[in-house]
Amino acid sequence: MNPAAILSTSSDAIGLILTGLPIVLYLTVAAFFPALFLGIIGGVLATSPFRPVRFLVSIYVYIFRSMPFLMFIFLVYYGLPAFNINIGPVVTAVIALSLSHGAYMTEIIRGGLLGLDKGQSEAAVALGFNALQRLRDITLPQTLMAIIPSLLGQAILIVKDTSLVSVVGISEITKLGREVVIRTNQPFIVFTLLALTYFVVCFVLELIARGLEAKARRVLAGR
Repeated sequence: MNPAAILSTSSDAIGLILTGLPIVLYLTVAAFFPALFLGIIGGVLATSPFRPVRFLVSIYVYIFRSMPFLMFIFLVYYGLPAFNINIGPVVTAVIALSLSHGAYMTEIIRGGLLGLDKGQSEAAVALGFNALQRLRDITLPQTLMAIIPSLLGQAILIVKDTSLVSVVGISEITKLGREVVIRTNQPFIVFTLLALTYFVVCFVLELIARGLEAKARRVLAGR
């Protein structure tokens, strides 16, 4: 390879990555919190004593865990306008990411709720806590503390899924990288830099997850 061509291609790719990276981070944050909200609601309902409620939640989880994300984003992007609901590509991506990853978070939170020590809930009942108070003050906070690594692991998966939203016209780093490849005909250099970018973002999230996990363990241990 021509060193000058490598330098020029790398410079172009890095410039576009810096342009597209904020979009990736924005989509990740904008989708993570709605997905977490859906996961909390779904996880709580999945532990309901009422079988029809658990059945409905299981349908939601099964559908979205079985459907490829790329197919789902196409369904949202082309399906909503059929019902005269016209939204932009960014909102489409956030909705698709939130619903898809909300299903995974539902299972994470359901598992966390079922894994809690029942003795604390029984003690809360003895103290006169109603079901909502037990959930709000005892069960849910401890569950969320315990599953922080899993939740941030899901955030990493959201980051990686943002690489697919270019199919609806969003100029995130993968789409911008392909534009550099077309212009320079240097796919190896460009996609190596893209891979390194995703690695760095995910590695930072992993470090955050480890730090929060250590802090959560200290809190749960009463330190």
